[in-house]
Amino acid sequence: MPNDPILVVVFLRGGADGLNLISPTADVDYIAARPESLRVLRKGDEAGFAMADMAADVDFRFHPQARGLSELYSAGELSVIHASGLTDGTRSHFDAEAKMERAAAHGSAGGWLGRWFAGQQSEGILPLLSLGSAPDSVRGARDVAVADALEDLILANGHDLAPLLRQRLLQGFGQHPLIGAPIQRLVQLSSTLQGRITDRDGETKEYSPSVDYPESDLAGSFKTIAQAIKLDLGLRVATVDYGGWDTHEDQTDTFGDNVDELSTGLQAFWRDLGNEAERVNVVVMSEFGRRLRANTSGGTDHGYGNAMMVLGAGVKGGQMLGEWPGLANDALDDRADLAITTDYRHVLAGVMQQHMQAENIADLFPDFTPETMGLYA
Repeated sequence: MPNDPILVVVFLRGGADGLNLISPTADVDYIAARPESLRVLRKGDEAGFAMADMAADVDFRFHPQARGLSELYSAGELSVIHASGLTDGTRSHFDAEAKMERAAAHGSAGGWLGRWFAGQQSEGILPLLSLGSAPDSVRGARDVAVADALEDLILANGHDLAPLLRQRLLQGFGQHPLIGAPIQRLVQLSSTLQGRITDRDGETKEYSPSVDYPESDLAGSFKTIAQAIKLDLGLRVATVDYGGWDTHEDQTDTFGDNVDELSTGLQAFWRDLGNEAERVNVVVMSEFGRRLRANTSGGTDHGYGNAMMVLGAGVKGGQMLGEWPGLANDALDDRADLAITTDYRHVLAGVMQQHMQAENIADLFPDFTPETMGLYA
C-alpha cells in the first residue's frame, strides 16, 4: 500500500482552448485565423515558452502564463498530446463530458474510473478523493470521499461528543446489510483523520507543505491531495474539476488567469510531493477544444481537437506525442476545428495500464483497442 501508484485527474471544465494553451506559433493558418490577443507570440515581452522535441516544425510554445508547465516540460516530467479528444465529438458540454467520463457505449455501467475501482480491493481508508464534487468518471466506485479539505471528512469535527456520535452510528447502522460497510469505512476514516490532523482540542492542525502554494481554489485542491498522499491514507485516485474555460467572449480577460492558476498550482503540487512524486501521475484533460478561428466577440467557440497533458513518474516527458494534422483548411475537421488524431482513450489506457498497473483495460474502455503511444520510457 505505501508504494501503490496514484493517479490525479484534472478536468478543465468548459472546453479549454488548447490552441491558446499550447500553440503552433509559426503556423500561417493559425496566424491568419486569430488576432494577437488570442495567439501565443514568438517575440516580445508576451512571447510564449518554446518547446523542444516538437511534433511539427511550427514553433510550438506554451502560453506566456504557463511558466510552471513549461518548466515541468523542460525538466522531462511533463508530456503533451496535442490534437487529442473524442473521436465521436459533440459541441455540447454536457454530452461531451458524459461521453468522455463514461468512455463507453450507453450500455456500460459507471465511469471509466468507477469500473477500475470495481475490480480493486481497496485496503486504504481513503482510496478515492474527489475535490469539490464527484465527476461521472468515478460513478460506480464504492468508496468515494467528496470534500474540499480533509477536515470536512471528520464527523462532528471539533464537537465534544464526536466519539460518542461515531459509536452510536456504528451501533445503529454498522451491521446494516446495505449501508453497514460504508458506515464502518466512514467512521474509520473520520477517526483516523481526527487522530492525524487535529489536536487534543479538536482544532485542525495546519498542513505545512514543503513549498509555497499560490492563493487559489485550485492550488488549495492540489494542497489537499498532497496532504492526503503524505498522510499515507491509501489514496489511489484523486479528481479535481477546474471550471471557467468556456471563453466565448473576451477570452483574454480570463484565459491567462486560468492558465496561471493551473500552471503555478500544478507545479507547486509536484514540488511539494518530494519523493512521493515517484508514484504519482497527473492527467490534465478537457471535454473539447475551441475552434481555430476567433469569433467576433473576442473569444472562441466550441471545437473538437485539444491538448492533453500527462505529468509524472515514468512519463517520457519533454515531448509532444501524437500526430499533428496542421491547420490548413482541408486538414481541419469540418473546415473549422483542429482535427483529432489521438483518441483520448489511448492516453488514459496507457496511464492506467503502465502506471496504475491495471489488468482490466477491456473493462475500463470496452469495445476499444488501445495503441501504444510511447508515453512511458
